Amino acid sequence: MNIGTIGTGNIVTWVMSEAVRAQGVTYEAVYSRWEETGRALAERFGVQKVYTALDDMLADPAVDWVYVASPNSLHYAQTKKALESGKHVICEKPFAPTRAQAEELAALAAEKDLFLFEGITTLFLPHFAYIREKLPEIGPVRQVSCTFCQYSSKYDALKAGETPNVFNPAFAGGALMDINLYNLYFVYGLFGMPEKLTYHARRHENGIDLGGTAVLEYPGFIAQCTGAKDCKGENGAHIIGEKGFIRVEDPVSMCTRVTVVTDAGEQMFDEQQGETAWYWEMQGIAGMVAAGDRAGCRRRMEKTIEMAELLERARQSAGIIFLGNA
Repeated sequence: MNIGTIGTGNIVTWVMSEAVRAQGVTYEAVYSRWEETGRALAERFGVQKVYTALDDMLADPAVDWVYVASPNSLHYAQTKKALESGKHVICEKPFAPTRAQAEELAALAAEKDLFLFEGITTLFLPHFAYIREKLPEIGPVRQVSCTFCQYSSKYDALKAGETPNVFNPAFAGGALMDINLYNLYFVYGLFGMPEKLTYHARRHENGIDLGGTAVLEYPGFIAQCTGAKDCKGENGAHIIGEKGFIRVEDPVSMCTRVTVVTDAGEQMFDEQQGETAWYWEMQGIAGMVAAGDRAGCRRRMEKTIEMAELLERARQSAGIIFLGNA
């Protein structure tokens, strides 16, 4: 995997710091519209190639993978362009604003026999697999609650009258797409598609959601997913069953520590070895690639497509409109 990256935000540094630890992965090139920011990122990783034209990086035969970490609204177009150029792609979450776009990209990757992944940590985490394994022990699930509230480094700028990308409807920003998405992925990854979904949002005057709660209704239980970018909270999750509960400490994007509590006592699982969530994500992706597991990749892409639908339904429920997308 010889990766060229799109974007220079913190997420690129976090992901690529872990990517280069995986066997067979090389950080080959950086693309940024601005030479200065691209060069600063490249120097941090000892990367020699810096491109200020995306077409030039996509024409580089040494780059066979592209990691897309641009503003949300650019994910679809840049992923499509990379696939059309014959590159495998990891596209940072959220993958695409609509299910139709996600389906189109998945079909294009299949047509060209290319790997295509969404950069989402949760489903790669050992602790997430442990939670799924332990669900039967707590009996029939009755309630699920997830909270991920994190004061954004860009929120003060919004309050000052600016419109950072993460709070801009033109860039598909907002709390649902940036942070509550992790909660929805957690619930969906464990229980599948809900029968009903509603999203109750707190809106900024520009129409974007600063925070909100999604309610997912399943046969026999309800899940609530609360996320916000304008406040701080004690983040984590509780899955409550008739015979016990599962407690997840820290945001479900990390699942740092998991405790299962039943009448038989407490079981604590803390086996992610102090590694970051991006470590497990990149180890998982690199492992699938090394094994040539295109079927596994397609199965994950099916989940990405359904998540795009859930996010679309949530926005429609709350009346959130992105410029250029429903």
